[in-house]
Amino acid sequence: MKRIKYTSLPVCLLIIMMLISSCSNVSYIATIDNEKMPVGPYAFYAQYLRDNYQANLSYYGVTDFTAALTEQAPADGTKLYAYIIQETKNSYIQHILTERKFDEYGLSLSEEQKDALDESYQTNWVDNVGIEKLTEICKTLGMTSAEFKEVVSVSFKNSCLMDYLFGKGGRYEITEDELRNNYANDYERFRYIALSKLDSSGATLSTDELIAKKAIIDEAYQKALDGEDFGSLIAQYSEDYIQIPDDVSDDEKNYYEQSNKQASEDGLVIDKNGIFNYEYYVYYNYAIDSNIVNAVFSMDVGDLKVVELSSSFWIIQKCDKNEKESYFESKRSLIYNNIASPIIDELYDEWESELLITFNDAAVNKYDPRKLEPLFITSK
Repeated sequence: MKRIKYTSLPVCLLIIMMLISSCSNVSYIATIDNEKMPVGPYAFYAQYLRDNYQANLSYYGVTDFTAALTEQAPADGTKLYAYIIQETKNSYIQHILTERKFDEYGLSLSEEQKDALDESYQTNWVDNVGIEKLTEICKTLGMTSAEFKEVVSVSFKNSCLMDYLFGKGGRYEITEDELRNNYANDYERFRYIALSKLDSSGATLSTDELIAKKAIIDEAYQKALDGEDFGSLIAQYSEDYIQIPDDVSDDEKNYYEQSNKQASEDGLVIDKNGIFNYEYYVYYNYAIDSNIVNAVFSMDVGDLKVVELSSSFWIIQKCDKNEKESYFESKRSLIYNNIASPIIDELYDEWESELLITFNDAAVNKYDPRKLEPLFITSK
């Protein structure tokens, strides 16, 4: 029979305390080159991304976010909470790399950029969120207000870094000619008249109603062929042209008028993927149908065409994308980002491979989105 070796109580307690300490130390988020990094920036991204997903899912009617975190999964089968954790780590690493490269290249914000940062912080956080709520946010994230401002300033440092790399004289300079050639080859402009085949509930209209809609499209198309002003026809026939009620506020009226002006005068400037508004595409995954896109890119300026989709009838008119300089300018930053993104992504991958980072699992676990309550979401 084996003899049992007993350890003294003080030694047992010491071992237990050491184990507890090693398992639950959440005072740092990661070690980078043997340096323990503060939790604050990671906590910011963890909370911000969690709240952003809740807000976006709420827009699409998801009311039980807690359940969605464990049940809703992307195509690869990853649970949403795990996906948010990985996204948080990626955002944190990019934050660290931006800060380090900013310092390594000896960059600094210009006085104009500093003023823009101060104005942005004042408007977006101090004024919109309020001092009391901002104090609560900082306390929850374990940061002072100065540290919080430093974290949110990284977008300005990133812009400075991008300008250093891709601006005039930069290692990967993007020239004006590059931008304009991209616009010439990859963008087109059109105006349209659209009539839906669906009712307000999303159900397909009856056969008689569809015949009536098609007759309206044929009538508008013939008028356009006969030379009637297409902008006027948009106002008369298109269901996307808003008939403004009398009882709206001045702000609403102004919004509707601007929307109608875009529809009847400017139309849409799209790329080959049908993206006309990048924010719409990112947040709502909305782009123009490929049948419309293919038609627009194959037409000559001034040409008209009827395109029937499963859910709607369209009349499209190809327009001159160079009619106004503002059309190009509205796409400048998007074209710039499309050219720069593959390069900067490769650079960040290279920089990350050189970064000796080990995450503290206990701290990461503390900021698991399943354990967090809404912080940036307000009832306003």
